[in-house]
Amino acid sequence: MNWKRFASTRKGQLILACSALAAVWLVILLNWLFSSLDGVPDRARIAKLKAELVKVRREYEKAESEQNAARDVRRRYRELAAASWFVAHDGAIETGLRRRISAVAQKQDFKLNSIGSVRTGRINAEFSYADIDISGSGDLGDVVRLLAGLAGIEPRLAWRRLDLRPDNRFRRNTGAGGANLAAQVNIVPETRINFSGTLRVFHYEGPLSIRDLQITRPSAAKLAEEPGL
Repeated sequence: MNWKRFASTRKGQLILACSALAAVWLVILLNWLFSSLDGVPDRARIAKLKAELVKVRREYEKAESEQNAARDVRRRYRELAAASWFVAHDGAIETGLRRRISAVAQKQDFKLNSIGSVRTGRINAEFSYADIDISGSGDLGDVVRLLAGLAGIEPRLAWRRLDLRPDNRFRRNTGAGGANLAAQVNIVPETRINFSGTLRVFHYEGPLSIRDLQITRPSAAKLAEEPGL
């Protein structure tokens, strides 16, 4: 075949052009194929990527755990602050704490022997505590009702110390004479209790406001409107 004569014909030119175009596309295809094969990782690279993935996952889990711990600390901080004495809401602690304890005793018709002065101490820059000593005596049922009433004070008070002792000065009168030995054996103490202890309340002085803490207990002004306060 005369290639020169064939190439000079229209049909020959078309065939040669198509062949050249096919060759170009073949080169492009082969180049793309080899490039793709270069990007396919081998076993060593796959193992390395898996190790990096495990490392990233552990770092993420550690960061998430630390974030959850920090969130839990913030939540407990806010709960403690909201449950503490807040001067802007509860009034002056030195006088307000004594008034609330006295109000509970008055409501229970229980006469306390003594109510001490409020003593404060610093815990950190945002929290302090206030302690107050009280003492009294009465029938067991009356003492129990008083303690229940004190437990209902808000902000909540905690007993730092509480001593309960039977009051043996009070005995039942059996009406028996001193000569009746059986009657003497039946003389038993009344169920009267002497108690003394120290109540403590936390005092918050941090940057959070009443709105931030969402305090829902009655304010000092509202409590002052109630009888006995």
